[in-house]
Amino acid sequence: MKRSIRYAWFKFALITSLLMYAALVYYHVETLMKEREVFTRCYTLDHNQMNLESPNVKNNRGSRSKQSVPEADMFIQEYTERADIINSIYQLNKREHYHVFLSRLKERRKEGKRMAENETWLLFQRDINQFYLYNPADHQLLNELLKDLNSRPVVKAEINRQSSQLVLILTLDDGGKGVFKPMRMARDAETSDDLYYFSEMERHISEIAAFHLDKVLGFYRAPPTIGRILNITRDIQQVGEETLTNTVYRSPVGNVCFYGKCKNFCDPAFAVCGQPDGIQGSISAFLPSRSFHSASANLHHPWSRSYNMKLKQGWETNEEYCETSVKGQSEFKGRRLLDFMDTSVFDFLIGNMDRHNVEFFSQFGADTFLLHYDHGRGFGKSKYDCMSCLAPVRQCCLIRLSTLAKLIKLYNGPDSLSHVLQESLKADPLAPILWERHLDALDRRVGLIIKVISECITRKRKLWQEVIVDDGVI
Repeated sequence: MKRSIRYAWFKFALITSLLMYAALVYYHVETLMKEREVFTRCYTLDHNQMNLESPNVKNNRGSRSKQSVPEADMFIQEYTERADIINSIYQLNKREHYHVFLSRLKERRKEGKRMAENETWLLFQRDINQFYLYNPADHQLLNELLKDLNSRPVVKAEINRQSSQLVLILTLDDGGKGVFKPMRMARDAETSDDLYYFSEMERHISEIAAFHLDKVLGFYRAPPTIGRILNITRDIQQVGEETLTNTVYRSPVGNVCFYGKCKNFCDPAFAVCGQPDGIQGSISAFLPSRSFHSASANLHHPWSRSYNMKLKQGWETNEEYCETSVKGQSEFKGRRLLDFMDTSVFDFLIGNMDRHNVEFFSQFGADTFLLHYDHGRGFGKSKYDCMSCLAPVRQCCLIRLSTLAKLIKLYNGPDSLSHVLQESLKADPLAPILWERHLDALDRRVGLIIKVISECITRKRKLWQEVIVDDGVI
């Protein structure tokens, strides 16, 4: 009997334990299922959220969530219905991406004033364009740059060792630099007919007049240049490099003089003397460093001279030189050959026979302008017209339409080139700059250029469109 009772109790306990274990297992399984459901739902939300933020998901450029604000929705509806907005750049287009919308707004951005502390020389260098050296429309910057070149204190003076004659590089107190050429000859001193072009001294007034002529003709390829009076004691002797200051001395009559160091005309016999220590000269804006632009050592001027009293270059003996030796060469493709024609016209007008190399800004490639600089040997002979300077135009029978149009306009009037240039030169602090005879020579030379172009068509029987080319350059 007792044995039966113990067996029944054991059976009851076993069944109870099994039931409790089953209930416990069921509870854990149900809990796990619920946790998995919650995890799956959260993972799905997070995954979708990540897709909204991912830039690689296509067709999903909207915001990560739409937090609707009724008041905002009503205002936007009114905004889009206003006629004065719909017809403006501020019109909303649901299909237009934000960056496109932002680009449209940028078109209305105003050009504000520059910060006062910005140096004009730095702005000038930064504004150099593919097609011109300075922006002709930015009169304020140009005037401020010229004013700084003329008046800012000199903190350092050194010799320009790349020049064959006495040329100084002046560093101003704002960090800007200028190329200074002192007065060596009087305005009315003409170059002797017995001198070769490479034997004459450079003229400071030629640098000033060349800048204004380049501007008047609308080339904008010459560095801004202005006249300036230096104090030899303060601006050279006290702040100059030793090589320069060692050449400073006082003349027998008490004037302060210096002669510098260079290849030509740098000795006491050709010293520059002040009265008693003030000298005048031209100062040109310093161009960016050679790391920024390419010197033309590999682009020799095809019509350069031999710089030898007995030797002549090929173009001087062969009238077919342009056809046989220049046209067709890769370095004269694009606008470059026409730029050489502009330079030829420019050199003829000022009587400059000293053009041997040309420079350009390499970062713009071949489609950029040739620099017009180093004009110290211009305006030396008022009665002599350097027809050899026009050899490029005459031999190539080529000229830019815009250049020819300007010349014809100046030839016909009512404004002559001499009048327009003289008005421009009045702004220089050393005015008057040019002798009247040189101004008269400019008007005469304008007619001679037009004559050469005319002969290309009438005598050489060239087609109009072959000679006069409109390449879009003004």
